[in-house]
Parts: sequence; C-alpha cells; structure tokens
Amino acid sequence: MTQPVSYGNQSNQRTELHVTPTNTAQNESSSKLLKGMVVGAVVGGALAMLDKTTRKKVQSTTSTMKDSTMDVVNQVKENPSGVMNDWQDRIKTASSVLKEAINDAQTLYEKVNEDVVDQVNQVKEDSSEIISTTKEAASELKGIGEKVKEASEEVTGDSTTSETNNNQSIHPTNRSSDIPGQVGS
Repeated sequence: MTQPVSYGNQSNQRTELHVTPTNTAQNESSSKLLKGMVVGAVVGGALAMLDKTTRKKVQSTTSTMKDSTMDVVNQVKENPSGVMNDWQDRIKTASSVLKEAINDAQTLYEKVNEDVVDQVNQVKEDSSEIISTTKEAASELKGIGEKVKEASEEVTGDSTTSETNNNQSIHPTNRSSDIPGQVGS
C-alpha cells in the first residue's frame, strides 16, 4: 500500500511521491537514531564545556588548528606547485627511509637466522655426541664393574659362577678354615 505525499515546487505545482510503509518505518528508525546521536553529541559537548580547563584547551587547540590551516591555505595560494613539490619530496624521502628500514630489517633477519640456525645445528650435533659418549661410558663402566667383580672373586678365592655368587656373600662364613678358631676364609 502506498500513500501519496505531495511536495510543492517553485511554480507552486504539486508533485506526488509514493512511499511504501516499510520504507517509512526504516527511514523513521534510522532518522531517530541519527537524531539521537546528534543530540547526544551536542549534550556531551555542552557538558564538557562547563569545565573551564576544557574550554581553554578547546579554544587553544581550535586557534592553533585555524592558524596552521590558514598557513597551509596561504602557501597553496601563493605557490601551489611549490607545495606539491614539497609534499612529493617528503613522500619520496619517507619512502626511501622506509625502504632502508626494510632492507636493514631483512639483513638483520638473515644474519640472526644464519647465526641462530648454525648454533642450533651445532647444539644438536654436540648433544648427539654427548649422548653417544655417555652411552659408551656407561657400557665401559659396566665392563669395568664386571672386571672389578671378577677381580674380587679372584681375591676372595670364590671362583663359583655368578649365579651361585648371588646366593653367597663375598666373605662366606660357612666354610671351614685351616687356622684353628677361625671360621671362613
């Protein structure tokens, strides 16, 4: 359903515009939102201006912005090509500085990457060597322990197998001795 809305133009003729109800509801909703935002901003600004310090700061900032804007406008009026060339030079300078910074960052990344990767690889190699050396030392220590055990058996005169030795102590007391009054060897 549409409702005719008439508007007058300069020749006092009426023109009708057909508006659908859904469009008006959406327009009214967005219109209310916009009005609410504007009213809120105005009220907030007015409340902020109650403070004397804020008023002075706003006045100072506004004055500074006005002066700098007027300076730029005057410079553009007096020498538009000079201002354009100045801005182009500034952009070129900033661009070259940025390129240098990127190159420096890339060089630093490559240097750190090479050094760190080399050091990490060295640590991996060293730790692998340490692990293998430790394993070798453990097996050699086990061999030394077996030799010490064998030497102990030779000293004590016990040449029985290690299985029998597990059931006996190093100094057995259940054997007879050649020396009277002494038990064991």
